[in-house]
Amino acid sequence: MEWCPLCRTADVLRATAPPELRDQWQSVQREALLTMRSLIDSYLERIDDAEGAYETRVEEIPIE
Repeated sequence: MEWCPLCRTADVLRATAPPELRDQWQSVQREALLTMRSLIDSYLERIDDAEGAYETRVEEIPIE
């Protein structure tokens, strides 16, 4: 299986890096994923809030 250059580089670094560097890199990855999850949660809350706002803006206008 051929890997993209970035994936292959990451694999080589992971295999040759000292344990301390691997631990630090894993911490960075975890923090990045937690940040992305927070952003997604925030965006979902905004969408949910916006749906309720649209319902209150509806006004019935009679046509004569």
